[in-house]
Amino acid sequence: MVSTQVEFYQGVKGALFRLTRTPEHTLAHLLFIAPLFEQANQTRHHITRSAISAYHQGFQSIVFDHYGTGDSAGELDDTNLAIWQQDIVKQLIELKNHSEKPIYLSLPLSAVLLLSDEIIKQVDGLMLLQPDFNGKRFVQQFKRLALAAQLTKKSKVKGSDMIEKQVKSVEVAGYLMQSSLLDELAEQSLNKLVDFTSNCYWFEWKNASEELNPGRIKQQELLANKNNKLVIQATDDVKFWQATELQIAQSFLAQEQLVFTQLLSSNKELN
Repeated sequence: MVSTQVEFYQGVKGALFRLTRTPEHTLAHLLFIAPLFEQANQTRHHITRSAISAYHQGFQSIVFDHYGTGDSAGELDDTNLAIWQQDIVKQLIELKNHSEKPIYLSLPLSAVLLLSDEIIKQVDGLMLLQPDFNGKRFVQQFKRLALAAQLTKKSKVKGSDMIEKQVKSVEVAGYLMQSSLLDELAEQSLNKLVDFTSNCYWFEWKNASEELNPGRIKQQELLANKNNKLVIQATDDVKFWQATELQIAQSFLAQEQLVFTQLLSSNKELN
């Protein structure tokens, strides 16, 4: 029986839908950061698999929806990058205040664009799943999914004249958001992360004969130069986030489980 707590956790601006799986004896904490927009829907089933696997290994696993997304409070049009980052920091600080156990993050795909130096300094390590730290490229690819239509959202401002305030928004692939949010994401890059000293496990989806493009190689080299320890693991498995129907990457899950074991073993050695 998996011990699961379902709650609406109070974030910095509103309630976040959160599932916490806590083992009888917690050996470490693992916070799963959801990727952005459609990638969140495409990876939700796999994150659940990973969270349950981590629980059985002795991790307290925490999965949540960002403010303005999923089952959390607010609308996407009412949030920004800082709110998402502050929600992550708030949860990490609370974990540190209540536990001396190590804390790790799991970041699939575009979730790495939410990283900040403040977030990184709170954790003991990161697990990166096919990450891409190039925010500009991510936004460009996202916009290709649909033509961006400039919209105007009218909101009333309190006052005797009830003036209408114009707020610029953009709709991309059915997602309505502040255009500034896309601008913020486009500015995200590995170069902005100055204090990137946490140990990392990077899962790269590729087959044995496939060569990485220069951009991926450059990102890995840059991270290796910043990082205390970078382990890159190639996985030749289904790219479940691109599948038209639900797919499970069993080979990856087996590799991930080994990493869970290694993390806990290294913590025992340090203690």
